[in-house]
Amino acid sequence: MEDKGNIKIKYLHSDITKNKNNKFCDEYKIYAPKITKKYKKTFKILLKFTKDRDRTLYIMYNKVKKWYKDENINMSMEKIYIKSKLGSYLSGGCGIEASLLTNLTASAVFAYSSTYIKKLGTISLLCYLTIMSFYGLFVLSKEDDEVEMYNLFLEVLSELERRNE
Repeated sequence: MEDKGNIKIKYLHSDITKNKNNKFCDEYKIYAPKITKKYKKTFKILLKFTKDRDRTLYIMYNKVKKWYKDENINMSMEKIYIKSKLGSYLSGGCGIEASLLTNLTASAVFAYSSTYIKKLGTISLLCYLTIMSFYGLFVLSKEDDEVEMYNLFLEVLSELERRNE
């Protein structure tokens, strides 16, 4: 079983004596999934202590910077990974849960509008809409936290890249 955090990049060289197949392989480790797990655990603990979200974000910014400095990373690979994660949240592909929420809401509207309003009544409709509203708020707040986390990672990487130049 191979490690999903490693990406193998194969490329051709003109020197045939190095390898029979004329292929070389470099492995780059993407640390964002590892740091994501650390971030979520540490953020919850710090938020309980500070009770201030802005202050916790400031502390987490410095912690993430330290974590990235400790690792030997390829900045451009990390940025590509994080931008692809952000792109999936920001450009319409907002995740499986939000798609499920949309499908459930749409199916309920069509079902209730045709025949079930008479059979089940307005109380069941109100209960369903209330449950879907709370579920929607939960899903959107969770995805907002994910976007905030990946934006923080991207900002840290940009700052580290500027300091290295």
